[in-house]
Amino acid sequence: MFDFVMEHLLTIIIVLVVLFVVIPFLKSIVSKLVIVGLVLVALVFFGVLGPDFTESSTNYVENTIRPVVTNEIDKADFTYDEDTKEYIVQSASFHLKGKLNENTGEVRFKDKTYEMDVRFLKDIIEKKVEEEQAKE
Repeated sequence: MFDFVMEHLLTIIIVLVVLFVVIPFLKSIVSKLVIVGLVLVALVFFGVLGPDFTESSTNYVENTIRPVVTNEIDKADFTYDEDTKEYIVQSASFHLKGKLNENTGEVRFKDKTYEMDVRFLKDIIEKKVEEEQAKE
């Protein structure tokens, strides 16, 4: 019996690790995902998350965030590279770098960098690119 255990020690250790570490870990993750799913379903069912929530979020962005960003971009330094189609918008408080006709850009704000959807700035950026090209 001792020889069998010694010959298959690695296999026994792996099975024990899977039984006592991996399976409980996976069960806890799956249970948390199920709970999050149930909470989301309940929020949608009771109308907390629904078309009104999405619409109010869109209205908030349009009425609050967009005017602030537009004002900040109008005052910011803007550079555009025709060859790479990259633009950089830089002000004292933030730095935005992206490519024309792409939906995401890199935003640096207070020493942190975020990947952000910049579609709501598309018109403003295109206007700035046209102004930059008209200078040349």
